[in-house]
Amino acid sequence: MIKHLLVILVMMGATAKAAEIEVALTEDLIEVDTGFAGARLTLFGAVTGLEDPASVDIVSVIKGPEARFEVRQMRKKNLIWTPGPAHAIENAPGLYLTYATKPVGDIAPLPLQDLHRLDADHLDIAVDPHAPTSAENINLYRSAFLTEAEELGLYRTHVGGIDFKKGALFTITARLPANTPVGEYDVAVYLFRNGELIGADETALAVNRVGLERRIYDFAHQRPVSYGIFCVALSLIAGWAASLAFRK
Repeated sequence: MIKHLLVILVMMGATAKAAEIEVALTEDLIEVDTGFAGARLTLFGAVTGLEDPASVDIVSVIKGPEARFEVRQMRKKNLIWTPGPAHAIENAPGLYLTYATKPVGDIAPLPLQDLHRLDADHLDIAVDPHAPTSAENINLYRSAFLTEAEELGLYRTHVGGIDFKKGALFTITARLPANTPVGEYDVAVYLFRNGELIGADETALAVNRVGLERRIYDFAHQRPVSYGIFCVALSLIAGWAASLAFRK
């Protein structure tokens, strides 16, 4: 009797083993200089605890540091379009890229999409919460911001870019745009099966400026007043030099 009980317990333990996913980056530091034109980022991963790894779906989210954005509504006055007052966008990452084996809506139900922010449409961004703005205008500004961020390549959802190798191994190839902001990034990978989240893993990425670009960046942030004076002086010198050239 005891022998049979032990066998049953062992079998139950084997079948109850949870699926797991593990990922790592080929490089966890991206260096940005004046000639930076974007970068390719590759994640290697493995799925364990599944008899058929091909039966699952994967969603990977690359989230950049929080950045400051503004949106303005164009207004027509006397046949001339002029920008209206600025509305700040808060809680918005500077970059948000999603890579998925299928459209996100076909992988996860809406509650899980919202919970894990599987693409930019589910970000919890706020439009100038301290300004008196109607709910209709808030939705308008939010939609305009997301559209602009997508056009700039900062917010994108890609179906594909995930390549399954032999067995349970896979790679994810992401492309960081030339306007990638510097800072600390979170890279999360989610494993789904039949609409259920069965595993997740995450890693970190840093994007740093180097060379002259780094020195200018540090100067601007550590001594903003001096940097502003320097920029004004430089523009005056450039204007003076240009006027001399035209006189000749």
